[in-house]
Amino acid sequence: MTDGARLARIRDQLAGIAPAEWTRVHDSEGCFVEARTKTGMLLPIARFDPGASEDEIAFICDAAGSVQFLLALIDRAIAKTKALQPEWQGQPPAGPVADMRKNYAAEATMKCSEWRFLEFLAARHGLQEPLTTARGIQKLRSVLGINSRKELNMDDQAAARWKAMRGDFENWKRTGN
Repeated sequence: MTDGARLARIRDQLAGIAPAEWTRVHDSEGCFVEARTKTGMLLPIARFDPGASEDEIAFICDAAGSVQFLLALIDRAIAKTKALQPEWQGQPPAGPVADMRKNYAAEATMKCSEWRFLEFLAARHGLQEPLTTARGIQKLRSVLGINSRKELNMDDQAAARWKAMRGDFENWKRTGN
């Protein structure tokens, strides 16, 4: 399995357990992990053996949040790397404007890996469950009327549609509508 395929699988698995809010809980039987479902219900998902160490318990309880953090870190690193490379390898960028132009394709990819953006696509644009990165990217292309995310970097009208959607998303996050 390639690194990209493995990352995609991890993203899909994380989307499958969204919102991935896990809490350490204690009861009369010991320590366990509770997950908040999409509907807000709390569901026990793992119970620890009394011999489990504090570090082992903390690692498991923090796993979903740690994976979210690491995926976001990877996305930022990939976006920075792509921004430093010419669009067509072996050819210099076409003038100073190309050097300053934002990499909207990378930005859109990162947004599609964020749970809140996937929720936005579902609420505003009819993205169907399961809310996965791959489905989010497909919906994004459909809504923006593009065949490839690269068009966001090459077509000013596509870039304008992306910026409008991004602004709509930010407004949706603030207002919840």
